Amino acid sequence: MENKKDNGYLIGILGAFVGGLIASLPWILVYVYGNMILSLLALPIALGAWKGYQMLKGKQDGKLPYIVAAISLLIITLATLVIIPLLLGVKNGLDFSFDILDLLYQSSEFKTAILKDYAISVLFTFLGIGGVLGQIKESVEE
Repeated sequence: MENKKDNGYLIGILGAFVGGLIASLPWILVYVYGNMILSLLALPIALGAWKGYQMLKGKQDGKLPYIVAAISLLIITLATLVIIPLLLGVKNGLDFSFDILDLLYQSSEFKTAILKDYAISVLFTFLGIGGVLGQIKESVEE
């Protein structure tokens, strides 16, 4: 068993956020540039969050599954409701600014579509979280 030095929660949470964002890139890019929601690509986000947490040697205890779950949901929310709409706006010739969000969300058609995609993505993220939680619990118990 390797000697693990725990850095605490904050540095681990930072690692989880970065790892989860990196893991979300294929999902975001397929959504924006492939013009489809491929929800299966939301599954690895929890794994990316966990690996990021581990890489920065965040504290390994019973709170870790909750941290990974919360970070994964935060990333899905940020990606679906902010990053993807901004990239879609840029793809359609709009400037990259947060004013685009207000403009896009004024459209009830856009709002309905993005919230539907968000709900599906959350479901698949929970499936990914479920698969990762068993692995996390085993690693915490070691």
